[in-house]
Amino acid sequence: MGIGGWIKRDGAKPLIRDIDLHGTQVRYTLQRSNRRRTIGLKIGADGLVVILPPRTPEREGERVLRDKADWVLSHLKKWRDKPRADEFEGRDGERIGYLGSALVLRLHPYGKARTRIERQGDELHLYYDESLHDTPLRAATLRRALMRWRKGEALAYMAPRLESYAQRLGVEVSALHIREQNRRWGSCASDGSIRMNARLMAYPAELIDYVCAHEACHLIEMNHSPRFYALLARLMPDHAHRRAMLMRLTPPGVVY
Repeated sequence: MGIGGWIKRDGAKPLIRDIDLHGTQVRYTLQRSNRRRTIGLKIGADGLVVILPPRTPEREGERVLRDKADWVLSHLKKWRDKPRADEFEGRDGERIGYLGSALVLRLHPYGKARTRIERQGDELHLYYDESLHDTPLRAATLRRALMRWRKGEALAYMAPRLESYAQRLGVEVSALHIREQNRRWGSCASDGSIRMNARLMAYPAELIDYVCAHEACHLIEMNHSPRFYALLARLMPDHAHRRAMLMRLTPPGVVY
């Protein structure tokens, strides 16, 4: 919760707005949060998000945007200029991001319908139905297989780290769910269950650890209060540095 684009927590439908900042038309998403006491601004892969406390008028959000116009325009430009990874095409030799490095994808058609994946050193071997020729169906099948593999790797990798951080805080994770998400790196529910984004597996271990520690702290503090950050600093003194790395890093490998 709260890292990068993790901002939709209260179930309210976001609204799309436009505003003129120094002669530039800027589109942003307007959301409300029962947990906010002040107006928040977030800029990430999905653009600009303005988060208002429940009873704050929209015009107050517009005022903050105009007051911080230089900051908003500068950070939006940084995101536009950030390198983008190539989309997955299902070709032999493509690079698959894994813990901050890249595995070389090796494709093997064979006589079984079920796909199978094996990691061998710095290569990822994917066996698939030989009847699937070089078509969009083959690419979609390979993508689904890679996503299943990534979710399994994420569960095995993240579960012990989350449990370790939770134990250090004297709490328990009731359940861990791995999801393929575009907007959130993770989230924590009031019942003690945590959702983590499988896409994190492309990032370096220290950044995955950061998200795990962040979510473990939400088992105690379901907010971003000073108490929350005190807990996070106890677990990870350099959390601010890791968060900044997570925000600006483009992980290796193709997007899938």
